[in-house]
Amino acid sequence: MVRNTVIRSIAIRTPSEGEIREIAEHIVKAYGFNKFMKLKIRVLANEVLKLLKPYLPYKILSDLTNIPESVLCRYVRGNIIPSFEQAVNILAKISLSIDIDYLLKELVEEEKSNIIDLSRVLKDPYIIRLLSIIICLKTIGKDVSKIIATAEAVTPLATLLSIELNAPVVLIKKKAYPGIHYYTVIVPRSPKDTEILYIDKDLISRKDSLLIISDVVYTGRTLKTILDILEKTKARIVDIFVILGLGDEWRNRLKNYDIKVLTHLPPPF
Repeated sequence: MVRNTVIRSIAIRTPSEGEIREIAEHIVKAYGFNKFMKLKIRVLANEVLKLLKPYLPYKILSDLTNIPESVLCRYVRGNIIPSFEQAVNILAKISLSIDIDYLLKELVEEEKSNIIDLSRVLKDPYIIRLLSIIICLKTIGKDVSKIIATAEAVTPLATLLSIELNAPVVLIKKKAYPGIHYYTVIVPRSPKDTEILYIDKDLISRKDSLLIISDVVYTGRTLKTILDILEKTKARIVDIFVILGLGDEWRNRLKNYDIKVLTHLPPPF
């Protein structure tokens, strides 16, 4: 059974040893093949600890990682960096322990608005960075070649993922420019209103493996239309992450896709 403990605005869960071992093996396979990649994951572990320190005391971080508080303090301050094996341990345990669903719900509630604007919810660059690291760890081994940002609100997150995964970002646009060929996505908003979205044709090929990042899903109509168009490009969709799911209407429309919703708000919103 998963046990949740709320600490300030972050909740933690206790993953099983099997979960930890599985993601640790993925990290080693993806980053353990040369000195540069090993160093990269060691520095990344330091960065994650530094990002979490404002929210979690050393005692909790120590319980999560099984590393003494004094050593964690030196990692956070940047005085030393962990070994590759220790870094894998830190990232595997923390990526599985941080309850992103709880964290994002807290950020939505802080806005105190009837209209959910994800660009305001994700205004903290440190939160965006933490999200990018966790999503990156969840996509290890999937050989992502392009990142599809379905809305401007997720562009900063997609950009950070682009750096980590070494994959270009393709932004779905609401405006067409002369001289560029597009796939067009027509999304009905009401019986009398439609919206046209544009995807650059020359930026996606059948050889690509796509990671899709979407902001909010409610009816699922927009995301389903985008996915239908992307499938026509013959590119392979390897993962789909949605930051915020509203209600459950979207589930039936997107039932054929493995949608990973980071946080879910039941009605009323």
